Amino acid sequence: MVLTEDACKVSKDLIEFAVDNGVSAIGMEDLTGIRKRTENKVSTEFRYEHSSWAFRQLQAFVEYKAKETGIAIIYVNPEYTSQTCPRCNHISRNNRCGVAFRCEKCGYETHADRAGAMNIEHRTRDLRYILESQGGNVSPPDATRLFA
Repeated sequence: MVLTEDACKVSKDLIEFAVDNGVSAIGMEDLTGIRKRTENKVSTEFRYEHSSWAFRQLQAFVEYKAKETGIAIIYVNPEYTSQTCPRCNHISRNNRCGVAFRCEKCGYETHADRAGAMNIEHRTRDLRYILESQGGNVSPPDATRLFA
């Protein structure tokens, strides 16, 4: 379980990394309703840990600190992020096996969480490009709760 202190440190480190590397927007999954969607997939022995996830707290800390530094937060749809190949965009449950990701179409291999993070980045960039090309403004201080 991530405690407030841990979420505070992680969010601080994330924002420091973003500032040091000139990042102007951070993409995160919109995890609204995730407990309800995943509760039947968690075995009884892990239910306490599952219900103790502090992801919303972490997101709130990141939003707060990003706002202070002028970094935009863009929330994207988490659907299939860890089952989609970041190279060829092929979606299949078979692409992910535990923590391993191997695309059954193109053969790309990586850690499943890395594949998910790469897909979140792609969706964030795509959404930002679409909004900006249509005259929209994706800039702080407000978090953008849109789906790519």
